[in-house]
Amino acid sequence: MKTAAAILLVLSAVPVFTQEAILIRNGTIVPVVGAPIPGGDLLIEKGKISAIGTGLAAPAAAMVLDASGQYVYPGMVAPLTALGLINPPGSDSDINEKGLSVPQIDPYDALNPEDDSIEVARIDGVTTALTAAGTGSLINGKAVVIHLDGNLATEMILKRNVLLVFNTTARQANSYPSTLPGVLQFLREKLSKAREYGAKGESGKNRERDAEMEALQPVLNRKMPVLFQCGDEVSIRLALTLINEFSLRGIIASASADVLKYAEALAQKGIPVIWSGTTALPRRWEAVDLNYHVAAVLAEKGVLFCFNESRGQGSRGVRRQPVPAAISVAYGLSEEEALRALTINPARILGIDHLVGSLEKGKTADVVVCSKPLLQLSAKIRAVIIRGRLIPLTSIQTRLRDKYLMIVRERLRRRESQGLDSRR
Repeated sequence: MKTAAAILLVLSAVPVFTQEAILIRNGTIVPVVGAPIPGGDLLIEKGKISAIGTGLAAPAAAMVLDASGQYVYPGMVAPLTALGLINPPGSDSDINEKGLSVPQIDPYDALNPEDDSIEVARIDGVTTALTAAGTGSLINGKAVVIHLDGNLATEMILKRNVLLVFNTTARQANSYPSTLPGVLQFLREKLSKAREYGAKGESGKNRERDAEMEALQPVLNRKMPVLFQCGDEVSIRLALTLINEFSLRGIIASASADVLKYAEALAQKGIPVIWSGTTALPRRWEAVDLNYHVAAVLAEKGVLFCFNESRGQGSRGVRRQPVPAAISVAYGLSEEEALRALTINPARILGIDHLVGSLEKGKTADVVVCSKPLLQLSAKIRAVIIRGRLIPLTSIQTRLRDKYLMIVRERLRRRESQGLDSRR
C-alpha cells in the first residue's frame, strides 16, 4: 500500500502515472446527487468508482490519499469550450471555419492533446469539457465531449457528435443575412431544405451526396440537440421559433439576462440553458447586480441550467468555472444547486450524466480533492483524478511561475551575498 507521501514523490518524478486502485480516505465526500458524507472514503478501481462509504478497506497495492479535513467532489464539466482547438496565443486555431453553414465540420479532426489550455483547466478541477467546432457562423460544426487527459485524441474522446451549434446573432456585415429577420429566414431555409433531402431517402440512388444536408439530419430526427448561441431577447425568441417549427431538441446558450423573460417557457418545454453571463457587465439601463441573480431565478423557475465561465469560444477562462457559481450563491442560489450547475447539470444537458458529473458507484472516476468547499474561491485543488489516473498539478502557468520565481530568488541571493539591500 502506498502512502500519500510516496504518491507525491512519484508524481514529482514521473509526468504520466497510472494506478490500478486509489482509495481516498477520511474526506468529506460530496456526491452532488446525494448528501455529503463526512469522514467518508471513495474507492477507485480500473478507472471507475467502485465504492463510496466509510471505513473502506484498501485493496492490495492501492494508492491511499488521506483527505482528512478536505473535500472530495466530482470533476467539473465545462459545457462550451474550444479546448484542444485553441493552440498557443499567436498561433493558428481550428475553430470557426469560414462559411455561413458548415455543420459537416468535426472538431475531432483537429483535436490537439498538446493544447496547453487543457492542463490549465484541469488543475483547477475541470475534468470534462464540450469542445465545439465554432460558434461564429449561422450554422456551425459539430461538438465532442473530451476528458482533459490523454496523449492521443482517441484517448480523450468521451462522446462524439454531441450537438450542432446555431448562432441566431450572426448577422453579416455586407451580405445576406444582414438582419435578424434574415438570420431566421436563412436558418429556416436550410432546415427546410435538409428536411426535403431527408424525405427523399434512398429513392434517388443517383443523387449527388450533400455533406451539409446529411449533417443536419440528426437534428431534424431529434437524435442530436441544437445549441443556439443567443444574445438578447430577440435572438432567444428566434431560437425558440425554430425549436417549435422543426421540433428540435434545443439548448439555449446566452450571456444576457433577457433569458429570464423566457424562464417559465423554457422550464415548461424542458429546454436547458447554458448561462455564461454572471460576470458579464450589465447593459447601461440594467441594475448593476442583475446578472448575479439570474442563476437563482432560473433555479426557482425550474430551468435545467449550468454555468459556463468561458465567454467567447476561444476564451481560456475555463478554469474559472466556480467563480459565477460562488457569486450566484451570494445572490440567492443554494449551494447545492450551484454545485449541480457545475457538475451533474452540464452532464445532463450534454447527455453524459450516466458517465460523469457525480460521485456514484460505477461512474467514471473523475474526482477533485479541495482544501475547502469548492465554492470558496480561496479553496486550493489538492488532487485531480481523471478516469482513475492521478494528474500532476502542473501546467504552462505553473512552469512559468516556477521558472521566473527561481530567477528572482537567484538574483536576490546574489544581491544579499554582495551585501546589497535586496529591496532596491
